Amino acid sequence: MSHAFWSCLTCLAIMTFSSTSGLAGDTVLLEVELKLTDRDYKPLAGVPVRLVFGTGDWQAPNAGTRVVSADDGTARFTAQAVIDRRWNFSNIGFTPFSMPFRADHLFLAAELEFVIPRRDGGDAVHQFLYTADIDRMPDGDCSTLDLDKVYEAGPDGRFTRLVGSNAAGPNFDGTIDGWRLDSAGYRMWDSMLTPVKDELTGTRKWHLKLGLMRRPKPVLVQ
Repeated sequence: MSHAFWSCLTCLAIMTFSSTSGLAGDTVLLEVELKLTDRDYKPLAGVPVRLVFGTGDWQAPNAGTRVVSADDGTARFTAQAVIDRRWNFSNIGFTPFSMPFRADHLFLAAELEFVIPRRDGGDAVHQFLYTADIDRMPDGDCSTLDLDKVYEAGPDGRFTRLVGSNAAGPNFDGTIDGWRLDSAGYRMWDSMLTPVKDELTGTRKWHLKLGLMRRPKPVLVQ
């Protein structure tokens, strides 16, 4: 097919995307299967974590659900979540063009302890709120850009002070007390979002298999 055809098709898709984006989501029951590990995928026991799944004021200090990992590093619970529909783009074969498609989208925030070395020795423990987006594709596969933005509590206790972005990336952009960090401490290694039908009631729920990894203590960079 000609480049002109693909150009017209792409323009039409973009027009459709622009006119129908930003649709509101539904509040659903979400069954969560969480596992916390170290970088060798060994379980981390007794780790407190607070998870918020796009509901209400996700930056509020008491939003979401608090759990503590068991001996095997897992925690299982049911929470309310907001799952909406948003557009994603996929490449068309080996062409320079892409086509939009609708994906089920879940935004989540996770509060975790972040241990940072002090300039004068010892460690400082911070409570950071990490955010991420998970998209379930039409074929059932899930994609994510991993943990992204990291927030710390402001004077009012809400997690509104942006510490940095690209949290799970190799080039974390964040500073603490004037020092740049080489890591944000955590990454997301599993994020499978699946719709589930309750056979007894016929209602639709969702299931999230979530894996979070704690990396070694970050290094302060001058």
